[in-house]
Amino acid sequence: MRGARTSIHRRIGPTVATKIIDQLKIARGLGLEIGENTVVSAYWPVRDELDTRFLLQALHEDGIQCALPVVDSKDKMLIFREWRPGDVLKETSFGLAEPAEDKPCLVPNVLLVPLLAVDREGNRLGYGGGYYDFTLLKFRLQRERPVIAVGLAYEAQITSNVPHDLSDAKLDWLITETHVIQFNS
Repeated sequence: MRGARTSIHRRIGPTVATKIIDQLKIARGLGLEIGENTVVSAYWPVRDELDTRFLLQALHEDGIQCALPVVDSKDKMLIFREWRPGDVLKETSFGLAEPAEDKPCLVPNVLLVPLLAVDREGNRLGYGGGYYDFTLLKFRLQRERPVIAVGLAYEAQITSNVPHDLSDAKLDWLITETHVIQFNS
């Protein structure tokens, strides 16, 4: 699965960023709530993940508060720290880029989630750590207004069936370079 995504990324990755921004605008028109009081958390891309840097920049320019996840390995919960263009990120032992510890913690309304594969029911295959699943499930149980999970993927990452169980959190939306899908979560 990772090898196929690497091939896709090398072929079309650089041109996808602007298409994803356009598709996000379509999703907002279809009801994905991202407004002036919204906090959007995205991931900082590693290896061959779909690049979110242009999207983060565009959201920030629209006045949306942005955050990046920070891994808290002791309880598998992600925390989210503010991100602004030009911020210096620190590299973790996992090879991830995270905001500095002095950046304020934010509670996101929308999580832009990385994935290896996704099916048309909103089930995603992540990287096996379970951090996004655990965080999403906990947020959805504890919050009056649940967080919205938006998968970002290349169209070629959509598959017929992703294995899943009760510990897997479904996506609410999927945005690819060519489609916007809203799932019935």
